[in-house]
Amino acid sequence: MAARTEHERLEEVLLGQSTLLFEVHGWLEDEQKRDDVIRAVVRSSRKQASVRLAYPDPARVFSLASIRSLCIRYRLRFLEGAYFKGEIPGTAVRAIRALEERTSTPITSYMVMAPASRFKLCDSEVDPLLFVPLGNGLYYLVHKWGGDLAPWRPYAYWTVRGPLQLITTIVLFALVITLLIPTGSITPDRTVFFSGPRGIMFAYTVIVMGAFTAFGWFAFFGQFSAQAWSSRYFNS
Repeated sequence: MAARTEHERLEEVLLGQSTLLFEVHGWLEDEQKRDDVIRAVVRSSRKQASVRLAYPDPARVFSLASIRSLCIRYRLRFLEGAYFKGEIPGTAVRAIRALEERTSTPITSYMVMAPASRFKLCDSEVDPLLFVPLGNGLYYLVHKWGGDLAPWRPYAYWTVRGPLQLITTIVLFALVITLLIPTGSITPDRTVFFSGPRGIMFAYTVIVMGAFTAFGWFAFFGQFSAQAWSSRYFNS
Protein backbone atom coordinates (compact mmCIF):
# COMPACT_ATOMS: atom_id res chain seq x y z
CA MET A 1 0.00 0.00 0.00
CA ALA A 2 1.42 3.32 -1.03
CA ALA A 3 2.32 5.73 1.71
CA ARG A 4 -0.29 8.37 2.40
CA THR A 5 0.50 11.78 1.08
CA GLU A 6 0.85 14.80 3.31
CA HIS A 7 -2.41 16.13 1.90
CA GLU A 8 -4.27 12.91 2.83
CA ARG A 9 -2.85 12.87 6.34
CA LEU A 10 -3.81 16.51 6.86
CA GLU A 11 -7.29 15.82 5.53
CA GLU A 12 -7.68 12.95 8.00
CA VAL A 13 -6.70 15.28 10.84
CA LEU A 14 -9.23 17.84 9.68
CA LEU A 15 -11.96 15.21 9.38
CA GLY A 16 -11.09 13.92 12.83
CA GLN A 17 -11.42 17.41 14.27
CA SER A 18 -14.72 17.88 12.50
CA THR A 19 -16.01 14.64 14.04
CA LEU A 20 -14.88 15.81 17.47
CA LEU A 21 -16.62 19.14 17.01
CA PHE A 22 -19.84 17.40 16.02
CA GLU A 23 -19.61 15.21 19.11
CA VAL A 24 -19.02 18.21 21.37
CA HIS A 25 -21.88 20.10 19.73
CA GLY A 26 -24.19 17.12 20.22
CA TRP A 27 -23.14 16.81 23.86
CA LEU A 28 -23.82 20.51 24.45
CA GLU A 29 -27.26 20.18 22.87
CA ASP A 30 -28.06 17.23 25.13
CA GLU A 31 -26.91 19.20 28.19
CA GLN A 32 -29.02 22.19 27.16
CA LYS A 33 -32.07 19.97 26.71
CA ARG A 34 -31.50 18.50 30.16
CA ASP A 35 -31.23 22.00 31.66
CA ASP A 36 -34.45 23.04 29.91
CA VAL A 37 -36.22 19.98 31.31
CA ILE A 38 -35.10 20.90 34.84
CA ARG A 39 -36.35 24.47 34.40
CA ALA A 40 -39.66 23.13 33.12
CA VAL A 41 -39.98 20.82 36.14
CA VAL A 42 -39.35 23.70 38.54
CA ARG A 43 -41.94 25.88 36.80
CA SER A 44 -44.52 23.08 36.81
CA SER A 45 -44.09 22.15 40.47
CA ARG A 46 -47.47 22.55 42.20
CA LYS A 47 -47.53 19.81 44.84
CA GLN A 48 -45.10 19.15 47.64
CA ALA A 49 -43.51 15.72 47.46
CA SER A 50 -40.82 14.80 49.98
CA VAL A 51 -37.33 14.17 48.63
CA ARG A 52 -35.17 11.36 49.98
CA LEU A 53 -31.76 12.94 50.26
CA ALA A 54 -28.77 10.97 51.48
CA TYR A 55 -26.70 12.84 54.08
CA PRO A 56 -28.22 16.33 53.70
CA ASP A 57 -26.03 19.24 54.74
CA PRO A 58 -27.42 20.35 58.15
CA ALA A 59 -26.51 23.96 57.34
CA ARG A 60 -29.00 23.85 54.45
CA VAL A 61 -31.94 22.29 56.28
CA PHE A 62 -34.58 24.72 57.58
CA SER A 63 -37.90 24.25 59.32
CA LEU A 64 -41.14 25.74 58.04
CA ALA A 65 -41.37 27.82 61.22
CA SER A 66 -38.02 29.50 60.47
CA ILE A 67 -38.97 30.07 56.85
CA ARG A 68 -42.29 31.60 57.91
CA SER A 69 -40.56 33.87 60.43
CA LEU A 70 -38.11 35.22 57.83
CA CYS A 71 -40.85 35.65 55.24
CA ILE A 72 -42.85 37.77 57.68
CA ARG A 73 -39.82 39.80 58.70
CA TYR A 74 -38.61 40.50 55.15
CA ARG A 75 -42.03 40.59 53.45
CA LEU A 76 -41.36 37.54 51.26
CA ARG A 77 -43.45 34.73 49.79
CA PHE A 78 -42.84 30.98 50.04
CA LEU A 79 -44.70 29.28 47.18
CA GLU A 80 -44.47 26.35 44.80
CA GLY A 81 -42.16 26.71 41.82
CA ALA A 82 -45.12 26.88 39.43
CA TYR A 83 -45.93 30.37 40.72
CA PHE A 84 -42.39 31.69 40.20
CA LYS A 85 -42.10 33.98 37.16
CA GLY A 86 -38.45 35.04 37.37
CA GLU A 87 -35.46 33.65 35.52
CA ILE A 88 -33.83 30.40 36.69
CA PRO A 89 -30.10 30.84 36.07
CA GLY A 90 -27.64 28.15 35.06
CA THR A 91 -26.08 28.15 38.53
CA ALA A 92 -29.41 27.07 40.02
CA VAL A 93 -29.82 24.37 37.38
CA ARG A 94 -26.34 23.01 38.11
CA ALA A 95 -27.15 22.97 41.83
CA ILE A 96 -30.30 20.96 41.08
CA ARG A 97 -28.39 18.50 38.92
CA ALA A 98 -25.80 18.03 41.65
CA LEU A 99 -28.58 17.43 44.16
CA GLU A 100 -30.34 14.90 41.91
CA GLU A 101 -27.17 12.82 41.84
CA ARG A 102 -27.70 12.27 45.58
CA THR A 103 -31.32 11.18 45.31
CA SER A 104 -32.81 7.85 44.31
CA THR A 105 -35.67 9.42 42.33
CA PRO A 106 -36.03 12.58 40.21
CA ILE A 107 -36.98 15.74 42.10
CA THR A 108 -40.39 17.03 41.06
CA SER A 109 -41.27 19.35 43.94
CA TYR A 110 -39.70 22.77 44.43
CA MET A 111 -40.47 25.74 46.68
CA VAL A 112 -39.26 29.31 46.15
CA MET A 113 -38.76 32.06 48.72
CA ALA A 114 -38.84 35.49 47.07
CA PRO A 115 -40.69 38.83 47.08
CA ALA A 116 -44.20 38.94 45.64
CA SER A 117 -42.89 40.77 42.57
CA ARG A 118 -40.80 37.70 41.70
CA PHE A 119 -43.97 35.66 41.44
CA LYS A 120 -45.86 38.19 39.32
CA LEU A 121 -43.23 40.36 37.62
CA CYS A 122 -39.68 39.87 36.43
CA ASP A 123 -38.12 43.22 37.33
CA SER A 124 -37.27 42.58 40.98
CA GLU A 125 -33.60 42.49 41.91
CA VAL A 126 -34.08 40.68 45.20
CA ASP A 127 -32.62 37.19 45.23
CA PRO A 128 -34.83 34.08 45.20
CA LEU A 129 -34.06 31.01 47.32
CA LEU A 130 -34.88 27.56 45.90
CA PHE A 131 -35.92 24.77 48.29
CA VAL A 132 -37.04 21.15 48.07
CA PRO A 133 -39.24 19.58 50.77
CA LEU A 134 -37.71 16.85 52.92
CA GLY A 135 -40.86 16.02 54.84
CA ASN A 136 -41.83 16.57 58.49
CA GLY A 137 -41.92 20.32 57.96
CA LEU A 138 -38.29 20.52 56.83
CA TYR A 139 -36.92 22.06 53.62
CA TYR A 140 -33.52 21.82 51.95
CA LEU A 141 -31.97 24.96 50.45
CA VAL A 142 -30.82 24.03 46.94
CA HIS A 143 -29.55 27.37 45.66
CA LYS A 144 -29.71 31.13 46.13
CA TRP A 145 -29.03 33.57 43.31
CA GLY A 146 -29.13 37.30 42.72
CA GLY A 147 -28.05 40.03 45.11
CA ASP A 148 -28.25 40.08 48.88
CA LEU A 149 -31.32 41.31 50.70
CA ALA A 150 -31.06 44.92 51.79
CA PRO A 151 -30.44 45.17 55.56
CA TRP A 152 -33.10 47.87 55.83
CA ARG A 153 -35.85 45.64 54.40
CA PRO A 154 -37.12 44.33 57.79
CA TYR A 155 -37.48 47.93 59.02
CA ALA A 156 -39.12 49.13 55.82
CA TYR A 157 -41.82 46.46 56.09
CA TRP A 158 -42.10 46.41 59.88
CA THR A 159 -45.36 48.38 59.70
CA VAL A 160 -47.19 45.64 57.76
CA ARG A 161 -46.03 42.65 59.81
CA GLY A 162 -49.28 42.61 61.77
CA PRO A 163 -52.12 44.76 63.19
CA LEU A 164 -50.14 45.71 66.30
CA GLN A 165 -47.25 47.08 64.24
CA LEU A 166 -49.60 49.06 62.01
CA ILE A 167 -51.47 50.60 64.96
CA THR A 168 -48.19 51.43 66.69
CA THR A 169 -46.92 53.18 63.55
CA ILE A 170 -50.10 55.27 63.26
CA VAL A 171 -49.91 56.32 66.91
CA LEU A 172 -46.21 57.23 66.67
CA PHE A 173 -46.70 59.29 63.51
CA ALA A 174 -49.68 61.05 65.06
CA LEU A 175 -47.60 61.80 68.16
CA VAL A 176 -44.75 63.26 66.08
CA ILE A 177 -47.14 65.42 64.07
CA THR A 178 -48.85 66.64 67.24
CA LEU A 179 -45.54 67.54 68.86
CA LEU A 180 -44.48 69.50 65.76
CA ILE A 181 -47.57 71.73 65.83
CA PRO A 182 -46.76 75.15 67.37
CA THR A 183 -48.43 75.80 70.72
CA GLY A 184 -49.95 79.03 69.43
CA SER A 185 -51.87 77.08 66.79
CA ILE A 186 -53.53 74.94 69.47
CA THR A 187 -54.15 77.24 72.44
CA PRO A 188 -53.81 80.96 73.22
CA ASP A 189 -51.63 80.08 76.22
CA ARG A 190 -48.17 79.81 74.62
CA THR A 191 -46.47 79.05 77.95
CA VAL A 192 -47.91 75.54 78.30
CA PHE A 193 -46.64 73.00 75.76
CA PHE A 194 -48.41 69.90 77.08
CA SER A 195 -52.03 70.80 77.61
CA GLY A 196 -55.55 69.49 77.15
CA PRO A 197 -55.92 71.00 73.67
CA ARG A 198 -52.71 69.25 72.51
CA GLY A 199 -54.07 65.96 73.85
CA ILE A 200 -57.30 66.53 71.93
CA MET A 201 -55.25 67.33 68.83
CA PHE A 202 -53.30 64.11 69.29
CA ALA A 203 -56.51 62.06 69.53
CA TYR A 204 -57.93 63.83 66.46
CA THR A 205 -54.72 63.15 64.49
CA VAL A 206 -54.82 59.46 65.44
CA ILE A 207 -58.43 59.19 64.27
CA VAL A 208 -57.75 60.97 60.97
CA MET A 209 -54.61 58.96 60.18
CA GLY A 210 -56.31 55.74 61.21
CA ALA A 211 -59.28 56.48 58.95
CA PHE A 212 -57.07 57.21 55.92
CA THR A 213 -54.94 54.14 56.60
CA ALA A 214 -57.99 51.89 56.92
CA PHE A 215 -59.46 53.29 53.69
CA GLY A 216 -56.23 52.72 51.76
CA TRP A 217 -55.72 49.29 53.32
CA PHE A 218 -59.12 47.94 52.35
CA ALA A 219 -59.23 49.80 49.03
CA PHE A 220 -56.04 48.11 47.86
CA PHE A 221 -56.77 44.77 49.55
CA GLY A 222 -53.85 45.04 51.93
CA GLN A 223 -52.71 41.95 53.81
CA PHE A 224 -50.28 41.66 56.70
CA SER A 225 -47.04 39.74 56.26
CA ALA A 226 -48.18 37.20 58.84
CA GLN A 227 -50.91 36.13 56.38
CA ALA A 228 -49.28 37.02 53.05
CA TRP A 229 -46.09 34.92 53.34
CA SER A 230 -47.77 31.87 51.77
CA SER A 231 -50.52 33.61 49.78
CA ARG A 232 -50.84 32.93 46.05
CA TYR A 233 -52.82 36.11 45.47
CA PHE A 234 -51.22 39.25 44.05
CA ASN A 235 -52.92 41.91 46.19
CA SER A 236 -51.44 40.85 49.48
